[in-house]
Amino acid sequence: MTSTGRRLVALALLFAGASCGPTLSPGGERPAVRQSSASAVAAPPARETASVADGPPHGDGGPARIESPGSHPTEVARIPLGGARVVRGEHGMVTSEDVLASRIGADVLERGGNAVDAAVAVAFALSVTHPIAGALGGGGFMLLRTKDGGVHALDFRERAPARATETANLRQLRAGAHGYASAPVPGIVAGLTLSRDRFGTRPLRELVAPSIRLAEEGHPLAARQARVLRRLWRKFEDPAMRESLGNGKRPLAKGAVFRQPDLARTLRAIADRGAAGFYRGPVARAIAEAMQANGGLVTEADLAAYEAKERTPLRIDYRGLDVYTMPPPSMGGVAIAAILRNLESFPAIGAKSELTSAHAFIESARRAYADRRTVGVDPDHAATAEHAERLTRLLSREYHARRAPGIDASHATPSALVAPDGDAPAAPESHDTTHFSVVDAEGTAVACTVTLSAGFGAYVRVPKVGVILSNAMGGFSPRGPNALAPGKRMASSMSPTLIVREGKTVAVLGSPGGDTIPNTVAQVLVHLVDHGMTLDDAVDAPRLHHQHLPDETAFERERPLPREVTDGLEALGHTVRVGPRQGSANCIVLDPLSRSAFGYADPRTGGLAIGPARLRR
Repeated sequence: MTSTGRRLVALALLFAGASCGPTLSPGGERPAVRQSSASAVAAPPARETASVADGPPHGDGGPARIESPGSHPTEVARIPLGGARVVRGEHGMVTSEDVLASRIGADVLERGGNAVDAAVAVAFALSVTHPIAGALGGGGFMLLRTKDGGVHALDFRERAPARATETANLRQLRAGAHGYASAPVPGIVAGLTLSRDRFGTRPLRELVAPSIRLAEEGHPLAARQARVLRRLWRKFEDPAMRESLGNGKRPLAKGAVFRQPDLARTLRAIADRGAAGFYRGPVARAIAEAMQANGGLVTEADLAAYEAKERTPLRIDYRGLDVYTMPPPSMGGVAIAAILRNLESFPAIGAKSELTSAHAFIESARRAYADRRTVGVDPDHAATAEHAERLTRLLSREYHARRAPGIDASHATPSALVAPDGDAPAAPESHDTTHFSVVDAEGTAVACTVTLSAGFGAYVRVPKVGVILSNAMGGFSPRGPNALAPGKRMASSMSPTLIVREGKTVAVLGSPGGDTIPNTVAQVLVHLVDHGMTLDDAVDAPRLHHQHLPDETAFERERPLPREVTDGLEALGHTVRVGPRQGSANCIVLDPLSRSAFGYADPRTGGLAIGPARLRR
């Protein structure tokens, strides 16, 4: 078929959407379920007054509200419950990509802990069972909503050491972005202990105990972990990594007992002394000594100075729902909010077909990813009125309704026309991260994403303490808002997200996947809200990724889009290619009336969704 013919077919499919009935975005089989009560058509843009406030310490003044007077649809969107493959829990739910970690979290709920307690236990378990992403040498973000309705964003992203310089950082990047020189100051332990201290109910010692036991006694290595070890083994030059994860010459095989007695000692120090057990004393000294001996920059003073921060969450309304997500230094939350705003501004042309949905999402993501880089910065290093004003503007309906160039329903917009002047392409992010979601019977909900940046981070394991370090120093940009500075947190795409309907939490969302995270979370959200899918269908659906630059759209090899959709996208001017697996969305949907929870572990990576069988109070 000629290019003209392909374009005519694409346009026919595009405008035939009004008679297509319930369809998906982007691609995939039609669900056996229903269209939601909310229309899939984007609401017309409305003027609004937008403001983002820093709020008092600890965010007690509530989240930054993006007000939209008169913008809510007549009927508030409802998220479908149930699903053929979801797990239903009457007393809470835990879903993660590690079976042992999920079971530990569910046990905490059974014993009377709340969702924050369970999340802390899950995260410490992942440091033992999922060292590719969950080790204590990394960082992350946690978004939580308490049973009384307060929403809190905890930032425990890693920080650059005091001695960090751009010259030294470029040197380690050219050397492969691994080794001690690539490691920043870790944040996970500070974030987990802060969350438990402020919002938990059970003693820290109790929450860390299962992980200590796993590290001391060992556990059979899962098949996925064994595959990853085989793939990366040749890159491990650090003797401590090779001795811990193999016999020095070969990696551990599937089913081999994985013991980590040195990590158990570190976990015991944390259980006994809280964050001080990691950031001060023997553990901190061992990390600093290993750094000094191997060209790293982190000192005992850097570790002692680290603090997890509470930020003011981002909050926007979408189809009458309140969507809460992570603020900077997350660029991911900004991107999700911008994608939703762009979708609202898409021309209303009738019920969306798979092609129109895919086109609208790509164009929305293209613009959101271009914009997010201009505000993706450690707020402690950009506490200016100008930055706050820009963030407010990027989240407003008015900005996206009038953004130039606007979304064209019949043509792809070249990314070169979308990028703000002078902005350089963002550096790619590793996909090796992990996300888990937790809710309890009383309504507290937690979305938490943690990372070592690359898989196994810096490829170094600190002797005597068993801590694998992150290589997130590569997360700084050569210039712009995310440029390196001593003590600064690097930007990230991690995007834990919550959806609230009329004062009740109805969904807990998140995913790993580096640059793809905002697109993954936004697509799951749109499938739930706009296309009436149950959680399992929303997570299983094929995913698209466009991040502004490079100017191309990737879809998953194992879950491809229908041929007519890819042909139609190409006819509209999109460059479409096959890409790898995208994300691992371990999410939960809640019944706002009964508080029954419906959990799903993304089959792309396995894992387990599990609800406590009973409460043993």
